[in-house]
Amino acid sequence: MRLHQAIGHAVALMRSPASLAELSVYKALVERGVERHVAARLVEFLPMVYCRLVLAKTAVRFPDAYRRALSDGNLSAPIQFSADSIWNEAVAFAKAEADSVMGRELLAIAGRSAEFDAANKLLNGGTKLEDIRFTVPVLLWPASGPEFDS
Repeated sequence: MRLHQAIGHAVALMRSPASLAELSVYKALVERGVERHVAARLVEFLPMVYCRLVLAKTAVRFPDAYRRALSDGNLSAPIQFSADSIWNEAVAFAKAEADSVMGRELLAIAGRSAEFDAANKLLNGGTKLEDIRFTVPVLLWPASGPEFDS
């Protein structure tokens, strides 16, 4: 399955009325033939991509890298988002989609992001957008994707 098509499936699953949890979205993608590591990146990246897209015209600052929790309990060195082809394709997909969908459709995915949740809580607490600076996120799933029973 082509990456663009896999992203489309992931976006549709994340917007489904069933409000599937991340692991359920991941399983559904894998069952549709998406490679595990690709499905895992999509579940991890798409909410962050859409959050950044929704908040792009604000003064909120996002890091340009992430870290991964390793099986030995340590963290990976920072990994640049832009060095990941799945991230780049997800960004291109989201930007193209932003011109043709309504804001609530973007929010359906952005709202899954821990960053979006944190920004919302900070705003509700009186923080100004220009004061929000996010730290490097730590992704908890293994790079190959989580195991699950079929």
